[in-house]
Amino acid sequence: MEEKNFYENVNPNDIESILTKAASEKLPQSVKEEVRREETIKEEKPEKINFNENVNNNVQKQNHNQNETFLMKSFKKGDIITVTVVKVDANGAYVNAGTKEDVFIPLKGLTNKQVNSASDVVRVGDKINVMVLRDGPNLVLSKKLADNIKKYEDLKKKMENEEKVKAKVEKLIKGGLLLDIDGVSAFLPQSQVGLKKGESLDSSIGKEIEVYLIEVDPKVKRVIASRLKVLQEEKEQLRKQTLVNLKKGEIYEGTVKAIQDFGVFVDIGNGVEGLIRINELTWGRRKDPHEVVKVGEKIKVRVLSVNLDNEKVSLSLRQTKPHPWEIVEEKYPIGSIVEGTVLRIHPFGVVLELDEGITGLIHISQLDTKRIDKIENFVKIGDKLQAKVMSIDKENRKMKLSRRAILENEQGENQNK
Repeated sequence: MEEKNFYENVNPNDIESILTKAASEKLPQSVKEEVRREETIKEEKPEKINFNENVNNNVQKQNHNQNETFLMKSFKKGDIITVTVVKVDANGAYVNAGTKEDVFIPLKGLTNKQVNSASDVVRVGDKINVMVLRDGPNLVLSKKLADNIKKYEDLKKKMENEEKVKAKVEKLIKGGLLLDIDGVSAFLPQSQVGLKKGESLDSSIGKEIEVYLIEVDPKVKRVIASRLKVLQEEKEQLRKQTLVNLKKGEIYEGTVKAIQDFGVFVDIGNGVEGLIRINELTWGRRKDPHEVVKVGEKIKVRVLSVNLDNEKVSLSLRQTKPHPWEIVEEKYPIGSIVEGTVLRIHPFGVVLELDEGITGLIHISQLDTKRIDKIENFVKIGDKLQAKVMSIDKENRKMKLSRRAILENEQGENQNK
């Protein structure tokens, strides 16, 4: 083999290099048999295992895992962290905060509500947020304070989004009311309460109300609320609902709110106002609205029309009563003596107004027992006159009156005496 220079570039202890060389060189028979023996031994014998090296590697891995498991995590006072509930009993709960030992949170640190057991608050497996009250080996945690911080943050968002929140009135304090909003104390100033007529501050104690938040400061734990906007919204909603429910032709009671030359504004309930135009005030001649009604007076009105688009309501005062001519015969029977006001003067006679919408004519010949040449010299507009009902034309709404008949009757009675 030396003569053939077989081992010139081969390591005698390296079977693989011999095999590689054998692929390109023709080996002597004795070398081929040696190679086969080495291959057989390699297949039958397992590789030697360095047990010391493997043990050391395993120990290092275990130590690394243990260090990861039991390495004390570092927290700062005031931090909000997430922990897992691992055990719950009546007095509190144990949580895993990633430290060597589980941390116990007493019941008073879990909630500020009145509960019988910690199981009413948390369950095993729950992931909860807690606040670090004390760091170091003796870690102290509080779910209650973390929840409060979250509540303040939520309230601030609701304030920014202008959302209404529900609150319970706890008690009367200086300057207003103390509210409870899901466990957070809030102040409702007296100026923002929006007391209704007959209400007092203490009348709201114990009641649940809705408010808007006008200030939320989590740093100093200050929350200020207002009820005014809620009441305004409720009032507006009620007004619109009342407007929708109005029915044409129905009669409602209202209050005169304002009087103008062209008509009268009337509140018919819940802030809904309607207008009575001057021609709908009376059945008779148009009168100054101030002569018909007064501000603050309670009156009945009939709805003539409702426009929901512009929220205008048209009303009538005169149509709440029957037209006077419908009952004229009952009120002014033929032969009865009536009194009226001179409404108009014509060359042929005087128009006398007996009542709203009811007029009668006294012919010039029926004004007196004596001849009258010029009526203006006898009466003037606004004078009060008595007359006797001589005839009624209900269909055409006409009535004939006579003052002369009264005078003649009086003269006859005097002659009889």
